[in-house]
Amino acid sequence: MTDATTPRASRVKTWVLVGSLGLNLLVAGLAVGAWVNGPPGMRDLGFGPFDEAFRPEDRKALRAAVRARAGDLRAARGQMAEDMGAVVTALRAEPFDAAALSAALAAQQANLTARLKIGSEVIGTYMAGLAPEDRLAVADRIEDRLKHGRDGKDAPKD
Repeated sequence: MTDATTPRASRVKTWVLVGSLGLNLLVAGLAVGAWVNGPPGMRDLGFGPFDEAFRPEDRKALRAAVRARAGDLRAARGQMAEDMGAVVTALRAEPFDAAALSAALAAQQANLTARLKIGSEVIGTYMAGLAPEDRLAVADRIEDRLKHGRDGKDAPKD
């Protein structure tokens, strides 16, 4: 006797996996885009919501510190392309191997996490070294950005 729920459970599992993959790729794409391109209009390493809170000279120094720790941006882009290539290879494999896809996504996540950690450490070190009045000014600019959004309009309320 066969289990009638097996095909349905298999479809549900496939859709959950596809949805998870889509979400992972969306988050990874946003993180990589912010890391590589910075805010719109900037073709440089960005610091996301912190970017506007820092003075231009501080952003320049922070970018240099990240580059010094993270290495060549071209090599990082190459690694990101390899990671995405492994995901595509896993998706195209016949027979499909969910474990291979999970491994490819885990490797991609580990590489992105390592880069994000460097950025967080550089920003944390920078802010910890600020004079009290400069630290408060950064906090005020971040808070203003949270309240009013990037374009100066009020940020959406939940």
